[in-house]
Amino acid sequence: MSRPDDANPTSEDPGFEVFDDDSEEPTEIRISAPALPADFADDPDEMTSVVSIQSRELPAAEKDRYLLVRLRGPAAGEVKRLPATPCRLGRSADSFVVLNDEGVSRRHAMLIPDEDSYLLMDTESSNGTFVGAERIEQRLLKDGDLIQLGPKAVFRYMVTDESHEELLRQLFRTSVTDALTGARKREYFDNRLVAELSYARRHTTPVSLILVDLDHFKQVNDVHGHTTGDQVLVQLANVVLQTIREEDVFARYGGEEFAVITPGVGLDGARTLAERLRGLFEAQQTPVANGFLRVTLSAGCATATELEEPTSEGLIKLADVRLYAAKHGGRNRVVASS
Repeated sequence: MSRPDDANPTSEDPGFEVFDDDSEEPTEIRISAPALPADFADDPDEMTSVVSIQSRELPAAEKDRYLLVRLRGPAAGEVKRLPATPCRLGRSADSFVVLNDEGVSRRHAMLIPDEDSYLLMDTESSNGTFVGAERIEQRLLKDGDLIQLGPKAVFRYMVTDESHEELLRQLFRTSVTDALTGARKREYFDNRLVAELSYARRHTTPVSLILVDLDHFKQVNDVHGHTTGDQVLVQLANVVLQTIREEDVFARYGGEEFAVITPGVGLDGARTLAERLRGLFEAQQTPVANGFLRVTLSAGCATATELEEPTSEGLIKLADVRLYAAKHGGRNRVVASS
């Protein structure tokens, strides 16, 4: 059988041959691999090492971790490993899991170890304790059960192993942490500030806010480059993280602006902390082409008791006004009064 292109064969090899004997038998197609470039075999990046792989059966990981993983709210994804002793869930400060959510009672529920699981017990809460969609008085939990306390506090009960627990913790840290500085992200900060103000209002305890901004940071980027600017941001973050308490919240509020929430600390304590951070950061040195660079910061402090109606928006605005005053008062200073 002739073809139109038989008379004008091309010099290019299509990479396969087609044989058609004009019979009723199906067409046979033979495919040959195209020739490799001449230098392919000499390119080490194109070669795959041949290794000996011995398949072995891995031992089953022991599922000895009993966890609560929060599914909603400001700390969604947070992992709590349950202790081997009874523990409380609720708004009270002595709870194992302190819940500042509206609708959660001070002593809402208890978790009690029971052989290979935990017994969840409602402790006369106002709005009930639920497993799945069912309101319960007490229930022996199964792996995967959904627990709800109040309208927003939802957890998954999990029985797992050490490696899975660490993976869950890493996922949570990644979701709420700024990759460059290690500070919390803005969304986490916003939710935590609302929660801390709610807790302070119910328990009549102070909570303060420090807003920090780097002085002349645009010039650092313009003159020395963004890599140096990033180094300065990391230095500031290291100073703050090494200075604040575990219960404090350090967040990246904007590009070169940061925030610190200080639960249980009044205005004088916030001012003292801000002055300490200012002094420690001023002493830092960042290497640049012609020597070392020193950068300073300005800060504004405010506390919830200064406001008639303590809200997150009001507290941020007051701290921001004072930060603005620190900037216009000469920079490298802390302002904690109007």
